Amino acid sequence: MSLRAAVALALALLSGARGAVAEEPVPAGDPTPKAVEALRLLTSEDAYQRQVGFLRLEALREPATIDDIRPYADSRDPEMRSYALRALAAIQGPQAIPLLLDRLRAEKHARVRRAALLGLEPLYSADPSLLPVFISALRDRSTEVRMAAVDVVSRIDHPDARAAILVRKKRERRRDVRRVLELAMRRLGGS
Repeated sequence: MSLRAAVALALALLSGARGAVAEEPVPAGDPTPKAVEALRLLTSEDAYQRQVGFLRLEALREPATIDDIRPYADSRDPEMRSYALRALAAIQGPQAIPLLLDRLRAEKHARVRRAALLGLEPLYSADPSLLPVFISALRDRSTEVRMAAVDVVSRIDHPDARAAILVRKKRERRRDVRRVLELAMRRLGGS
């Protein structure tokens, strides 16, 4: 269902009777009314409303919304790209890994790389081969991405993850990242 059709459906539902309305079952393949409302928020002029829309879609995890979210992953606005990647990761699960890996490697904006990294984190249990990707992100040129990578890697119970945190701690020069590394070391039980 296209975004335009979804918005039309939402408006039709909203303009219906104001009393207690029994929800009719939504056919498979169509977004629920909650998802339709979240999709409508994506077109708002207000950045906060767009963010709320993506967060709702991420929480709802309805596969019927994927086609409406996907174009935002190529938006000119890095904020929209980052929200779309997180939502697609939550909805598609392991199927989103190729897109997330591509964006983590090729994206110019740190915020989008960070979103791709955070989108990949919950997928580690489905694909443990992601560990080298997380470790590589510890060397990202962006402080923001390195800090997120430290957080992600420190939550993985694997000897390579611990060793990578120790190496990063020795080499890191940025105070912000060093603080996150200190917290990670405490989490890992080392100093």
